[in-house]
Amino acid sequence: MSFARAVVFLWAASARNRALHQVRRLRQPKYLVGALVGALYVYSLFLRRLGYQQEWAVVSPMARLFSEFMLGTAMLGTLLSAWALGPDRPALSFSETEVQHLFPAPVSRRELLHFKLARGLGGAAVGALAATVFVGRVLSPHPVLFFLGTTVTLTTVSLHVTAASFMRTRLARRGTSGTVVRWVLLTAVCALLIGAAMEALSHHPFPEEGWNPLMLRQWVLALSTSPALWPGRALVALPLAQDVGAFLRRLPLGLGLLAVHYAWVMKAAVPFEESAVGRAEERARIREQLAQRGGRSLPPRTSAPPFRLAAVGRPEVAILWKNLIAGKRTGSVGRLVGAALLGGVVAVAASGESPGEALAQLSGFLSPLCGGFAVLLCFFGPSAVRTDLRMDLPRLEQLRALPLTGRQVVAAELAAPALLLGVAQVGLLGVAVGGSVWRAEGWNELWVALGLGAVWLLPAVTLGGLFVQNAAVVLFPAWLPPEGERARGLEAIGQRLLTLVGTMVVLLVGMLPAAFLAAVVGFGLYQLLDAGVWALPFAGFTAALVLVTEVALGIVALGHAFDQLDVSVEGTGVTS
Repeated sequence: MSFARAVVFLWAASARNRALHQVRRLRQPKYLVGALVGALYVYSLFLRRLGYQQEWAVVSPMARLFSEFMLGTAMLGTLLSAWALGPDRPALSFSETEVQHLFPAPVSRRELLHFKLARGLGGAAVGALAATVFVGRVLSPHPVLFFLGTTVTLTTVSLHVTAASFMRTRLARRGTSGTVVRWVLLTAVCALLIGAAMEALSHHPFPEEGWNPLMLRQWVLALSTSPALWPGRALVALPLAQDVGAFLRRLPLGLGLLAVHYAWVMKAAVPFEESAVGRAEERARIREQLAQRGGRSLPPRTSAPPFRLAAVGRPEVAILWKNLIAGKRTGSVGRLVGAALLGGVVAVAASGESPGEALAQLSGFLSPLCGGFAVLLCFFGPSAVRTDLRMDLPRLEQLRALPLTGRQVVAAELAAPALLLGVAQVGLLGVAVGGSVWRAEGWNELWVALGLGAVWLLPAVTLGGLFVQNAAVVLFPAWLPPEGERARGLEAIGQRLLTLVGTMVVLLVGMLPAAFLAAVVGFGLYQLLDAGVWALPFAGFTAALVLVTEVALGIVALGHAFDQLDVSVEGTGVTS
């Protein structure tokens, strides 16, 4: 059997085995339901994008012009990054299986190169299909022509990246002289691009007062027609053809660029086996490290524990202590909030205002920002902070072996992310209320009352979201991949949608009695005792108390389900 036939057989057999594996999983109802929901979602997504002709006609010429300009600029950026970024080695990656089976086989380097180029063509076709579905309707009235043109363009870009890596390897072998040659050429290209932008701006300057979209359109047109941007314009010309005639006229140029790049790759090819083996070993090492670190791409930071764990005490505190340390090491939410606050401080400091005006601007910026972050943490915090049962999903058997009841385990796992998010929300609300009072230059009862009500309510809502996320781990552990792994397929799409909808439904149902009792208490205090805005803190406390009570009852029920959980059955999907 020739190498080409063996490769075709390998790809066909892999696709067949993958499909059979997916079909076997559909025998289980939990995967079947997820696959049906995912298929309906994908089907509706495609149906919404079938009306290409009508939707394309709605897009304004201005928007289409900017889309074409941005696509051409993106292509130029991709070409330049292939020469400027990354290591000086061949950009060909092989999996460990391919290295083990193909490299020792009687296969020439040229055949291995053709194997990777064919894989690149398949990837370009998949990318072109996705682009056709999602953005093709905006750019072209003919989806088939757009798909074919995009496939040719993406394949050409892939060949250019491969050829550039070969040329960089050759230049790197020459030492300093090769590096100087590469950067001199890159500097010259960047100078041409900057010169083209400045020339277009000199002929079509932006108005000093007011805003004129026509001037911006003229500047974009002048820059798009510049000879310096011809490579990007040539690459996107074929997929952006508006009719069959234009497509056929541009096809020779597109195929010619493809052929030239293919010949360039074959001519510039350098030995890549050693680099491919090194990259395969590096990926294997990274996967092993990810598995050891619970899916985190960076090594955990050493930090002091939040408190000293006593040798004697309640065992649930040990789980809380462990998860708090894990939360401090990840710290993604804290870094995001800190970066946003720091950006606001720097922007205000650079404004050049007087200290008093700068403080007023800073408070005006931080108050809504911190308040908005505190509210957003209710919705995105439970999904982002996973230092609970989701982090310990691969170790559920060890958790069940602990001398703890299911209720104790679930409560301890929930405590750490609830505490981390709750402290962050209280701090953000404090900054928001303090900034609002500062701007009002005096005591502002409304903002203080709102802040006191939100201090009770927002952490309770976050606790409810965390409970729903952890309930999914106990009730449907096979639906959630372990930390660091990705679920694929239609059933994974459907499972995510069902999880999202289930989370929203459970939260809404849980919020109904809380909202009702809070409204009764708040309205009663407002009408009967004439409490005014100070009824808001009591209403927020009432709603929070109801939500916490519901979560406590849910923890009892979820703990019972955790005691009955058979991880081996759920993990393999074998029903008893």
